[in-house]
Amino acid sequence: MTREDFTLDMKTERMTDIALAFKKTCTMLGAIDLDFFSHVAAGAGTAAELGAAMGIEAEKADRLLTACKAMDLVREVDGRHVNMSDVERYLVKDSRTYFGDYLLYIARRDYPDWDNVAENLTTVADGDGRDERSYLNALADPEAARRFTVAGYEASIGLGHKLAKEYDFSRFGRWLDVAGGSGCYAIPACERNADLQVTIMDQPNVIVIAQEFIAKHGLEGRIDTMAGNFLETPFPEGHDLASYITPLQGYMPDEIIAVLHRTLDALKPGGEMLIIDYMLEDDKTGPLDPAFVNLAGVRRGRYLGRVNTGAEWCDFLGQAGYVNATSRWFTPHQLGLITAQKPA
Repeated sequence: MTREDFTLDMKTERMTDIALAFKKTCTMLGAIDLDFFSHVAAGAGTAAELGAAMGIEAEKADRLLTACKAMDLVREVDGRHVNMSDVERYLVKDSRTYFGDYLLYIARRDYPDWDNVAENLTTVADGDGRDERSYLNALADPEAARRFTVAGYEASIGLGHKLAKEYDFSRFGRWLDVAGGSGCYAIPACERNADLQVTIMDQPNVIVIAQEFIAKHGLEGRIDTMAGNFLETPFPEGHDLASYITPLQGYMPDEIIAVLHRTLDALKPGGEMLIIDYMLEDDKTGPLDPAFVNLAGVRRGRYLGRVNTGAEWCDFLGQAGYVNATSRWFTPHQLGLITAQKPA
């Protein structure tokens, strides 16, 4: 339980920090857009040098530099500026773990809806929301699908390596990665498990990009792809592992249970279902990021998804026909890892 600090009642800093956090967001995104951190990494260590690199006046560059220093994104060393270590790793374009484009993509996609929270909650829905499925609709356009999938790879390949280290894929021979996107989870798993074969199922425009990443890693012989919509497309049979890694947040419980029940057809008796998704504490005191995702699942009065507790995930799996459901945290304060088995 969260304990209240009664010394806060005469101060406004907490409310101000929350209400005006958009300033930090927009400053960092603007810096990413201008390749500010990449220029710092390349040696532009003063306002004048940064201005020249970004094509803006030194005074303007100095103002951005000052704001980034105030947010502890960069620091001054012997009169020159360098990125903080996490910025160097994730916001510099030459870094293999760069995910600045993902942050820009998500922010530009979602920001307008966060400006209308009250309207989203009070509007009377005029439909069930299916026509607004951002994932399905956005991916119907090849260029939008490429931006989404490449950005998703940049953001999630690190999680893919984490999963490959922590989850025992050696128990399985054939894995159906439903809505597997770019292959960011299948690729690290195959690199660590020589006998693992994977089928990635996703939207047609996503599969094209997944095939490029698979080929880049030389795994064409072990990871194949199929186009399909997991709400409707029949699943191929004969797998001892099936997974849903983060797509189910976009659906309501009745849809999730129906999809999980359908996926039984893909599994051999005793096969395992793996779910990784945003998860709330069972008492719904948080964590904060899943709580935000849950709130964002209401748009113009329509329910476009839901974030569930670990207990709810296990209950859904039981209703869908699975046994031995368990849940735990995969990433603290964000993603849960839930497993269950098809009855033997």
